[in-house]
Amino acid sequence: MNPSAVPPCPDTRDALLEAALACFAKYGYDATSIRLVASMAGKNSSLISYYFKGKEGLYREVFRYLLAHFAAKTGERDALEADRASDDSKDGDGDGRARLRTHIRRLLRELDAHFDTSDPLRVPASRLWLSELQSPRHEVKDLLQARMEPFVREARACLRAIRPDLSPAEVDFWGITLHGSCIHHALMSEIHCLAWTAADPSLALDAMAERLTDFTYHGLRQH
Repeated sequence: MNPSAVPPCPDTRDALLEAALACFAKYGYDATSIRLVASMAGKNSSLISYYFKGKEGLYREVFRYLLAHFAAKTGERDALEADRASDDSKDGDGDGRARLRTHIRRLLRELDAHFDTSDPLRVPASRLWLSELQSPRHEVKDLLQARMEPFVREARACLRAIRPDLSPAEVDFWGITLHGSCIHHALMSEIHCLAWTAADPSLALDAMAERLTDFTYHGLRQH
């Protein structure tokens, strides 16, 4: 088949992306071939070159596909958080605690959307995200940076509002610690219960956000 003769077809493109997501998640980047993806999608392998210019382009578009999918899921939540942020700004908390709480709450809800058990993309997406977080590939580093940048920027602003005396290196250290705590609590509740037997795996996100805010805020103020 001549790729240049293939007419654009969104259904075909999406079928290839979904097959690629499944393959990359299950077998990893190196063990996934163009032929394997095409076979799983029930399409001709030449279509991958036509739509994505090769394996690297396909991998990159899988991440774009996932980012668009989760952006659509979190759009309404972002609007809700904006309303809550407005409410928080009225509480007279000038030291940044309210802003920190809003940021933590938004981050936890973002994580909840990415790992929602009712989402059909949850399992392959989770595997792929965790793999990239451990060892990002150059094909998608800029996409990951762009996705994280708003959260990093807001975390820095929160930390500086609470502790304006911190150096840039200290701000980044505490920002990494803050985000790491949120990710750890949100994603590892089941494994925590094996060691921390009194832990509540069903703790509501708002309650978790409040506790993490208290922990971070008081830790920063006493440091």
